[in-house]
Amino acid sequence: MPIVSANGIEIYYETAGSPDAPPLLLIQGLSGYTEGWLMQVPALKEDFYVIYFDNRGAGKSTQSEPGYMMVDMADDTAALLDTLEIPQAYVLGVSMGGMIALNLAMQHPQKVNKLALGCTTAGGASAVWADEKVSAALITPSSGDLRQDFYDSAWFLLAPDTIENNSRLVEQLAENAGNNPQTPTGFMGQLQAISTHDVAGALPELSMPTLVMHGDLDLLIPLQNGRFLAEQIPHAEFKNYPNTGHLFFVEQAVPVNDDLREFFLRS
Repeated sequence: MPIVSANGIEIYYETAGSPDAPPLLLIQGLSGYTEGWLMQVPALKEDFYVIYFDNRGAGKSTQSEPGYMMVDMADDTAALLDTLEIPQAYVLGVSMGGMIALNLAMQHPQKVNKLALGCTTAGGASAVWADEKVSAALITPSSGDLRQDFYDSAWFLLAPDTIENNSRLVEQLAENAGNNPQTPTGFMGQLQAISTHDVAGALPELSMPTLVMHGDLDLLIPLQNGRFLAEQIPHAEFKNYPNTGHLFFVEQAVPVNDDLREFFLRS
C-alpha cells in the first residue's frame, strides 16, 4: 500500500499513467478519498501521470486531531510532491481540495504549472455558503451505514436529474462511500480547517493559468463562488456546467475531462 511520510503525517496516494507524461495532481474535498476520482483517472491517465491521494483526516492517511489549518493541508500536498520528486505539476482541486489547491498555489507557486479549481470558494467574507438546511444536513452525524449516509446526502451533492435518471452512478458513489469510512475526528479536523480558509485578498496575485469550473445547481458551494474566483484571478477562464450539482465532475465527466485535457495541454 503506497504510503509516504510527509510534513509529519502519513499520506496514502496512488498513481496512474506513464511517469514520463506530464504530472497531474488531483486534490479531493471534504471526506474525499482516492476512489472519488473514478470518473477522472481512467480518462486522464492517457495523457498525464496522475497522482491522487487521501488528504489528512480522510481515507488511509493520518486522521489528525483537529487544530490544523488549510495552510497545513497545502503544505502536506507540497511535501507529497517533494517526496515523490515531482518539482511541478498541473493541479486540479475540487471543493475543499480547491481550497487546498489555492493555498498551494499561493504558498508554493513554483510547484503549480497550471491550476484548475472545481466547485470551490475563496472563503472569508467573499464566500457564499450553503443555506441552513444544507449546512445542517452536512454535519448530521453518521447513521453508521455509510452507503445510506450517501443516499441521504445525494440531494445536496447531485442535481435532481442525476438522482432521477442515473441510478447506476448514484449506486457507485454510495458503494465507494461505504468502502471509505472517515472518523469523526478526521471529519471535524477537515471541517475546522475549512473555517480557516480565506484567500480572497490574494487572488489577484496568482500568476499561473487558471481554469474555474462549477455546476450551476451546486447547493453546497453555490455558483457565485466560482464566478468570484474567475473575476478575481487574473486571466482566469470560467466553465459552467448546466444542470449539475456539487459533484459536477462525475455528473458530466466527459465534457469536464475534455475541458481539463484541453486546458492543461494547451501551449
